[in-house]
Amino acid sequence: MKIRFIVNPISGGKEKVEAITDGVSRVFSNVEGIFEVRVTRFQGDAFHLSEEAVKKGYETVFACGGDGTINEVASALVGSETVLGILPVGSGNALAGALGIPFGTLEAFGLPLKGRVKEIDAGQVCDRFFFSTAGMGLDASISKSYDERARKSFRRGILPYLPLAAMEYFRYDSGEVFIKHDEGHMKVSPLLLTVANTGEYGAKALISPGASPDDGYFDLCVVEDMGFFNALTFARRLFNGKVATMKNYRSIRTKNVEVVKKSPGIMQIDGEPLGCGEKVTFSMRPKALKVWVS
Repeated sequence: MKIRFIVNPISGGKEKVEAITDGVSRVFSNVEGIFEVRVTRFQGDAFHLSEEAVKKGYETVFACGGDGTINEVASALVGSETVLGILPVGSGNALAGALGIPFGTLEAFGLPLKGRVKEIDAGQVCDRFFFSTAGMGLDASISKSYDERARKSFRRGILPYLPLAAMEYFRYDSGEVFIKHDEGHMKVSPLLLTVANTGEYGAKALISPGASPDDGYFDLCVVEDMGFFNALTFARRLFNGKVATMKNYRSIRTKNVEVVKKSPGIMQIDGEPLGCGEKVTFSMRPKALKVWVS
């Protein structure tokens, strides 16, 4: 058995790295093989460490971190025989939640010994992969604002998102966009425009109740722009699982999405902000990633 564990030390620091290293030693103490812990040093490092692991024939690569770390590791494994393991210790944990992987414990390390391999889909946009959601609405603005503050030692976790969401709502300009999908097209001014491979943004915020990471389809979720008090109602339903009851909400199953805007902007990919042009195309790669699940 040959497994590489890639740890993002940003949240938890040295203590988290030590706890993970100790956990690896305990879980695999009676197993013959190579069990290597590597710590990331900068953005993009997790991708390169995972890519190297594939070339060296590692059977499994574990992503130990939040959705950004998981995205980097998983992106390097797409189309390979190397299986993704997930130890979710971030604030969102969207993919782990969709796959039923326990949060914040070392129990996930035992999945290569007693779990099973599940093949899931990968979305592709702007030469990047995503595995949970990609969005071009208010969620992207919030993601960018959160990322900028996190780089300045801004407190991480779910709570800082709440005031940021209110602030970004008042700054957000939806604009009119043209959307093409497999069943037709629409013109809309969206508060949210999300291409979902899993139901959650993360942290139990459910944008697409019917989304599944292994059905070969996206759920294109569009929420039309609305006033502040309606937006508060929408936010509550986002967290209580009743988002589909809002009249401003629609969801369309599709394998391809094309969005045309009047000017370049930003989007979020698995919670990480990214600049994008006027025209953005989303495509589906079914069963492209192998993941350990229980």
